[in-house]
Amino acid sequence: VCNLSLLNTDWYIDQMRRQAYESEPLPIEMTEQQYRQGTRDVVLLKPSNKSHNIQEAFEIALDDHEFENFGTKKYSYFPSNKFSIPVDKEHVKSLGFLNDEEMEQIVENVEWTVSDGDGNPLQYVLKNQLAVLSILSNNNWKRPVYFAVTTGGDSYIGLQDYFRLEGLAYRLVPIKYPTNPNPNIMGGIETDLMYNNVMDNWAWGGMDDLENGIYMDENNRRMVTNVRLQMSNLSEALIEENDPKRALIVLDELLRGTPKENVPYTRVLMPVAETYIKIANSDTLLTPYANILSEEEREKALKVAKELTEELFIQSEETIAYSLSLSPEYYGAMEEDRQLSLQVCDRLQRVLDYYHPDDEYADELKSRIDTLEVQIENYQRMIIDLGSINF
Repeated sequence: VCNLSLLNTDWYIDQMRRQAYESEPLPIEMTEQQYRQGTRDVVLLKPSNKSHNIQEAFEIALDDHEFENFGTKKYSYFPSNKFSIPVDKEHVKSLGFLNDEEMEQIVENVEWTVSDGDGNPLQYVLKNQLAVLSILSNNNWKRPVYFAVTTGGDSYIGLQDYFRLEGLAYRLVPIKYPTNPNPNIMGGIETDLMYNNVMDNWAWGGMDDLENGIYMDENNRRMVTNVRLQMSNLSEALIEENDPKRALIVLDELLRGTPKENVPYTRVLMPVAETYIKIANSDTLLTPYANILSEEEREKALKVAKELTEELFIQSEETIAYSLSLSPEYYGAMEEDRQLSLQVCDRLQRVLDYYHPDDEYADELKSRIDTLEVQIENYQRMIIDLGSINF
């Protein structure tokens, strides 16, 4: 386990390069003189149109005679912002962390552009990113490399296409996954492994105990957002694999493990409600599921979907009602919250109407959305008439 923030310090790199109990040293192959404070705190990345072998690139970056002038300072540099790690397929197969289907997808080289969380190429790397690149350069898949889902896009340095979600962490694998239409999923998901982790290995720490559970403060509640989001991603992946049975089990476990009494529901549960809606679909649209889920299971899924939808609808309606109670200057400050609330309502109504077109509840939701839009329009017209704000 390595703390990426502390990895910006030379003393922490020192520790990571030493044996720790049963853990072998991290393969950060730099001398202390090459990463000590004040040395290679920043390493430049030269823009390039082709990928450079990462080990060859390190030979230049760690050469004290190779530098680039930037302003009045000299900096070590990589000859490219695109790197390549050769993959020995037979060696990777022998390690046993890929299933049979994944064996056929192994790439010849892991190639990527070092970039930030938004996909913009970086012009330099910091010391912690330099250390991570050194680990990747020298590991040769010997030890699994994971990135926590909570670290954020900037820590992933552009490797997301090679991420495989296994729980609350992404494992770096020599497989390049296509872009997922779900913006919450990066790379791929190892559904069997993650399902076992979620159902058998996760410990809830008391948040699932309604009688003697622990108090979930604001910080803990934010962390639970990640748990809910990743379990939702797993259930969606299982749906894609025509496995609604396990998708339903995961969603039920999500609601059991994070009850609203201890961890209030938020709009992060919108995809959960949507997946319940899909699972509850009649035979017409999802024929392959017809013989897998019983009528009783589908009815239960639809009931839960409606309960979640109603909860999120009420939250959105209350947010909008509150904004409409404010004076014009404060009303304007809530524009983003108001629009997001409308989007949540609109999305849930559309999904329900698509998968269950004959359900009267979808019509009721549409009527409630129309009412919200009329209320907002009337308020804004009143403000314009008063000459307070122009829309």
